[in-house]
Amino acid sequence: MFFSFDIGNTSLWDIDEPMYAQALKEMIARHDVVTPMLNGVVFPDKPILNYWLMWAGVHFFGMNSLGLRIGSALMGAALVAYLYLVVSRIRNGRVGLITALMTLTALHSTVIFRGTTPDPLLILWVSVALLEFYSAYIREKKRSFHLLIFYCAMAMATLDKGPIGFLLPGLIITVFLLIQQDLRFLLQQGRLAIGVPVFLLLVLPWYLAVGLTTHWVWDSEFFLQQNIGRFDASMQGHKGPFFYYLISICVGLLPWSVFLPQALRHLFQRIRKSQTDHSLGIFLVIWAVVWTAFFSLSATKLPSYVWEAYPPLLTILALYFDDLMTRDACLNRRTATISLIIVASIGIALGIFGQWIIPSQDSHIPSLGILGLPYLLAGIIALILVYRKMPLAATLLVLGTGCVALTVLLVAVVTPQFNVLKPSQAMGALIRHRQGSEPYRLVTWHWYQPDFLFYAGRGTMTVLHAKDLRQIVDLHATVPVYLVCPQKADSTIATQLSNAFTIQPLLTRYEIYSKTPITLFRLTPHPAEKGVSANVGE
Repeated sequence: MFFSFDIGNTSLWDIDEPMYAQALKEMIARHDVVTPMLNGVVFPDKPILNYWLMWAGVHFFGMNSLGLRIGSALMGAALVAYLYLVVSRIRNGRVGLITALMTLTALHSTVIFRGTTPDPLLILWVSVALLEFYSAYIREKKRSFHLLIFYCAMAMATLDKGPIGFLLPGLIITVFLLIQQDLRFLLQQGRLAIGVPVFLLLVLPWYLAVGLTTHWVWDSEFFLQQNIGRFDASMQGHKGPFFYYLISICVGLLPWSVFLPQALRHLFQRIRKSQTDHSLGIFLVIWAVVWTAFFSLSATKLPSYVWEAYPPLLTILALYFDDLMTRDACLNRRTATISLIIVASIGIALGIFGQWIIPSQDSHIPSLGILGLPYLLAGIIALILVYRKMPLAATLLVLGTGCVALTVLLVAVVTPQFNVLKPSQAMGALIRHRQGSEPYRLVTWHWYQPDFLFYAGRGTMTVLHAKDLRQIVDLHATVPVYLVCPQKADSTIATQLSNAFTIQPLLTRYEIYSKTPITLFRLTPHPAEKGVSANVGE
């Protein structure tokens, strides 16, 4: 309920959501469950699993934001439930509950599990794979069962995101076993003879099918461009410094990340001083460090790339809080004061940026100052509770309530106001109203966002990205042409296309991504052009 709350109230956010949605729409129109294609061309961005998940969603809720996103919300819910169950089994119920609730309320959870992207699936299956392997490592009972789930989960991750689904979990496990001086466990008790065939049986059929269907174009472009290419060079302008992910993790895990220094210090002290088994803490640290370090070396950087490092970090936090509760201890007043002042200060910063700085950069953006209130109030109230030596659970409850309040404001109040700044949905509705079931063509000139094709097109319809207006004349169109371009080009359209088309401007709206007004034209071919087109066709 939390992740799916008002999930369909905003149009798709460019560029990822509409690209995956349009590829799915074309797959459904072609009755093709194998090959993702975008604008009529093979689309090698991601493997198939997320498309199947979205397909299930739109089957029940329709080809809209709700249908496309509901699968991600379900994956988020499954992750929260799984973390509660497995961490409770490994340690205890309180650690499992705290881990699950912090996963539910972390700032980045509000974003990642409300978008139609492959990331929620990868997060879930990587977490399942690694935690099931650790369960098999520490428990001889049901070891084969845990390892079978481990191999199946890696297969699902590979069907969702490619080689990263098994390479990085494999690297994390190898580093852990090396540090434990127990690499023989994988060779002697890892059930490789059963696990590898199971993994291949689940993964290979689709990769072979899409390869045969596309004459290996999809496979070659996916492995060379989307995997090696992303690691070797930044794509779509997504780049950053080496410490990029240290910052993104601190932001993504808010407000809980403010306690990470204390939790890590506590964990390392326990490992150093105690002679008892601390394999869980070591495993969690290796998981978080290896995953983050790997993507820190990559040229292409996005905050979502290291979400898989959040579950171990949140579990480390939960272990820290559980130890304090077990000893009936409070947070250290000095460090807690610093942490909670940071939370309140972030609330103040959000308010200032949202109310004045961001709108000053773009006057069309609505006021976002209200987003600062939840963190500000939660930080202040939690600080009061610490100084009054109230139970730790009360402090965590206040912070969690602030997270929920921020999500409600973001989802129900703020983001719906951006719909008017993304005109593609309105343009698509206008085209459908004008055309009904009649045929038409789509053309863009000096502007394009993937959501335009999704909302304005039908089925496998493609859009022409015209580089020159003569390309539009050369279409010899016999049906209306809907052209989208920046408003500043209106006069050029009227001058160069009036001899071939009757030009009718339908809608002009400001568009947030290009920061300029965009105009939708309806171009109706002159009768002479229809005749020429007919002759050419004959």
